[in-house]
Amino acid sequence: MRGKSLLLLLLSGFYLLESPVVSQERSPRIIIEWEFRDKDGNQRIDPKEKVLIILKLKNVGDARANYLMLNVTETNGIQGLEYESEMDLGRQSINAVKEVEIPVTAGSRLQSGEANFLLEVHDRSGYRAEPLSLLVQCRGTDDQALVREAVINPVAPPRAESESSAQEKMRGVGDPLKGLNVSSPREEMHFGDYYALIIGIDNYRGFWTPLNNAVRDAKAIENTLKNNYRFDHFRTLYNEEATRARIIREMEWLVDNVDEEDNVFIYFSGHGDFKQELNKGYWVPCDATTESVSNYVSNNDIQTFLGGIRSKHTLLVADACFSGDIFRGKTVSIPFENSERYYSTVHNLLSRQALTSGGIEPVMDGGRDGHSVFAYYLLKALENNNDLFFDASQLFHSIRIPVINNSEQSPSFQPIKNTGDEGGQFIFLKKQ
Repeated sequence: MRGKSLLLLLLSGFYLLESPVVSQERSPRIIIEWEFRDKDGNQRIDPKEKVLIILKLKNVGDARANYLMLNVTETNGIQGLEYESEMDLGRQSINAVKEVEIPVTAGSRLQSGEANFLLEVHDRSGYRAEPLSLLVQCRGTDDQALVREAVINPVAPPRAESESSAQEKMRGVGDPLKGLNVSSPREEMHFGDYYALIIGIDNYRGFWTPLNNAVRDAKAIENTLKNNYRFDHFRTLYNEEATRARIIREMEWLVDNVDEEDNVFIYFSGHGDFKQELNKGYWVPCDATTESVSNYVSNNDIQTFLGGIRSKHTLLVADACFSGDIFRGKTVSIPFENSERYYSTVHNLLSRQALTSGGIEPVMDGGRDGHSVFAYYLLKALENNNDLFFDASQLFHSIRIPVINNSEQSPSFQPIKNTGDEGGQFIFLKKQ
C-alpha cells in the first residue's frame, strides 16, 4: 500500500467466512485475507500509537453480497482505544476483491492487557459471516510481542481452488485516490467497480461481407484497458460469440449485476445499418445473414438497456456504420475544465453517453497499423494519456480532429436522451 512506508507487516492470514447452509439458494461466500500493521515494529499497541487492521475480502460464492456492513467491537474492555465500530462496505460482486482498513488509535492512558477485536461481516439480505476474533497485546510488561488470532466457531476450509485464489497477490484494489492531495473530501470521489463489455465481429456471412479489422480493434481496446486503466470485470464477445441473443444476454447481465456506484464501458466494432423507411439504426450481430432486421440489435434496444443499467456512468463507444443514429435531440454537457473541482462535479452527476465513429454515414474498416482510423486514434489517445483522470469528453476531443483529417467520417459524442444522463462524465482511472 502506497503512502504507508513506515508500517511493518507483522502477520497475515486468511479465513473463509460464510453463513450456515440452510438451503440450495445462491449465496455469497467470503474469503478474508488479513494483516496487522504496527508503526514502530514492536508488534503490540503502545500509548499514542496508531495501528492498522487490514482486511482483503473476496467473494468466491455464487451470488453478490448486498450492502455489506462491518461491525468492530473490543470485547475485553481495554480502555484508551479508539476505532470505528461500524463501517459501510457497500456491495461485493462475485469474484470481486474489497480492501478495508480499520485504524486503531491508542490514547496516552492506554490500559495494559490483551485487546480482543471481534469483527463481524453481514449484509441486509441475511448473509452473515462467522465472526473473526483478533487478539492483540496492548503495552505488555514483558518484551515478548504477542499478536495471535482465533476464530469463533471455525468453519470448514474452502475448496482448493478458492484457497489458491485467496493466496494470490491482490493488486489494484482499494481507494484509487489514496495519496492524492485533493481539496474535497475523498467520499465525494468514491469510485465503484469498472465493467467493460467488448464486442468485435469480422466473420459475417450471407448478405454482410466479412470485415478485416473489427476483432483486432476490439481486442486491442480490451488489452489497452487491462494494461493501462482500472477495470474490475471484462465481458467479451468475438465473432461467432456475438449473436443477437448473446448481445442481449450480456446487456441483461449488466442490468442484473451493476450497482449505483459502478462504471460501465461498452465497445462495439462491426457492421451497422440504418433503415430509412423505419428511421432507425441497428447493430448487425454475427448471425444476421440477410437485410431483415429480425436478427439486428436496434439502437432503441441499446437505449433501453443503457437506461436500465444502474451505473453511475455508462460510456458506449461504437465503431460501426450509422452508429450516430443513437443520438436523438439536443443535449447539454458541462464544459471541460482541468481541475479537481470539475472532475468531482462530473463524477457525482450521472452520465449515459456515446462516442461514435460517425453519424448517419458509412465508416471505414481499413486504416492504420491494422486498425480502423477511428480505433487507431482511440487507442493512441488512451495509451498516450499520463493523467490519473481522463474523462470521455477529453477522449473525444483527442480523436475528433485526427479522425476527420484522415477519413471521410466525423466522430460524434453526446449524452443519450431519455436514459438518465445528468451531465456527468465517465472517468478512466489510470493505473499508477
